Amino acid sequence: MHEKNTLRDWADIRLFLAVLDHGSLVGASEALGLTQPTVGRRLSAMEERFGTPLFVRAGRRMQLTDAGAGILESARRMEREMLAIELSLEVHSTALCGEVTISATEGTGTEWLTPVLHDFHQLYPQIVINMQIDNRAVDLLHREADLALRLGRPTQPSLIARHLVDVGFGLYASPKYLKRRGTPSSLEELSDHDMVGLEIRHSRMVVEKAFPPEDRLPGNYVYLTNSPAAQLAAVEAGFGIGVMSRRWVSMRGGLTPLLPDYTAAKLELWLVSHEELRYSARIRAVSDFIAERLEAERSLFEMGGNPDSNS
Repeated sequence: MHEKNTLRDWADIRLFLAVLDHGSLVGASEALGLTQPTVGRRLSAMEERFGTPLFVRAGRRMQLTDAGAGILESARRMEREMLAIELSLEVHSTALCGEVTISATEGTGTEWLTPVLHDFHQLYPQIVINMQIDNRAVDLLHREADLALRLGRPTQPSLIARHLVDVGFGLYASPKYLKRRGTPSSLEELSDHDMVGLEIRHSRMVVEKAFPPEDRLPGNYVYLTNSPAAQLAAVEAGFGIGVMSRRWVSMRGGLTPLLPDYTAAKLELWLVSHEELRYSARIRAVSDFIAERLEAERSLFEMGGNPDSNS
């Protein structure tokens, strides 16, 4: 006779934690690569074996019942053990093949890193690149990514982090905006201009600290966004003046730099991985290739300029 209130395998624990961490069956299904009905059926089967609900629906979110909370600590412990097993197997991988997941922000991941990784692919065609564009700091300890390019020093333990370059930020506007409104010659004159800003409060993005809303440059803010890519598009469209990455603007072209002696901010760019993955041949190959290119193109990130001259 089988005990009905037992978990069958690690897949049950993984599903339980996915529903908890993502707050819904939809979020859990996306994280697990399953359909929502499948997640719902498997959760119902788990609850039937336990003889009690593990979750209750509260609005759009799923919340733990007392029974669910009672198994949470054990589930997290099993999760840590499974991650440790995965890492132990990964560090012995010497083959230059398989998948490497990389996390990077908008701009860095889309405009700079993707062409760089195409060059890498010519050398290592058996390594599959999984590029995740995300402006938050992904959890490398839970293998949301193998490598990450992050703005700002990482704070999680058990990570290997290399500070490779600084990213410089300056003021830019489109030629059509400047033709319509004129070109400011000082920071004080920005008060007479329209501005495009990042609205990133509580976003966990490093740029929130670099450009706090209470210390905004003067001006009439007519366009605010939580997306650096949308901010760049708004400046290109002629909404107004924006603080932009010099590297990103240089690679895109078409915008006019303003007050060239003024640096709005410099943010450290770090290449980060889990410390135990440094022995994985394919992850180390990708990491070393990215690091070499960042070093070679340091001036592009810090000051902008012609990207072709930095290749």
